[in-house]
Amino acid sequence: MSTDTTLAAHDTDSEPDRRSSLRRQLPALLVLGGVALLLIGVGLGLVVGRTVDSSTGSDATPASNSAAVGFAQDMSTHHSQGVEMATIALSKGSDPQVRSLAYDILTQQTNQIGQMQSWLTRWGYPLDNPSTAMDWMADHHSMSGGAMSGGSMSGPMTMTAGNGTTTPLMPGMATASEMSRLRTMSGTALDAYFLQLMLRHHQGGLPMMEYAADPGHVSQDYVRTLAQQMINTQENEAQTMTAMLTERGVAPLSMN
Repeated sequence: MSTDTTLAAHDTDSEPDRRSSLRRQLPALLVLGGVALLLIGVGLGLVVGRTVDSSTGSDATPASNSAAVGFAQDMSTHHSQGVEMATIALSKGSDPQVRSLAYDILTQQTNQIGQMQSWLTRWGYPLDNPSTAMDWMADHHSMSGGAMSGGSMSGPMTMTAGNGTTTPLMPGMATASEMSRLRTMSGTALDAYFLQLMLRHHQGGLPMMEYAADPGHVSQDYVRTLAQQMINTQENEAQTMTAMLTERGVAPLSMN
């Protein structure tokens, strides 16, 4: 057998091994890519946030108990869980459409977190809400559960913020056990569960966005603008996820 023939045979024999190796490496590469997107998104958000603030000419610092500050703190926390769920779906999901949706959510929400945290830094307030979540909404108890679902928040469910404080779980957020379950899943089962969790997550965050988009509650126009952008994007994504669940014969989760 000639040298060329031997090399060709060797290349053919090793092709399945290379493909298998790539398949094994893909989830890790996607996770690393997700982390990179997170860092880039937050960085871009910080730049955009500072640019928008200076261009609007609105230099007044809102009060610590204002809706503007509470929205930036609580929505950053709400978004952070959404980013984590999207990262899991991007690395372990099987449906290209689901992974594409997860990518969009990951990039959009990391950018928005960056913007909100840039405001908080400029205003001189902590990134995490030191008080009870959503207390900045005067009627948040009646709004909990989301206008899109008509549910209500109840039970002992809590979340731990970055500063270590424990507060009631915000509407739509996944519990610790639900997040643990999502992390253990893969393939089509993960696709469906991710859609269920993320749809509820979007629905639960809507009242906060609507409250912050109202000029009667927030005077900073750049805060209202971002809140309205979130509403527009997430309502469209909610419709997409509802259709995806219907195609799979999977029912949406009830609001927590």
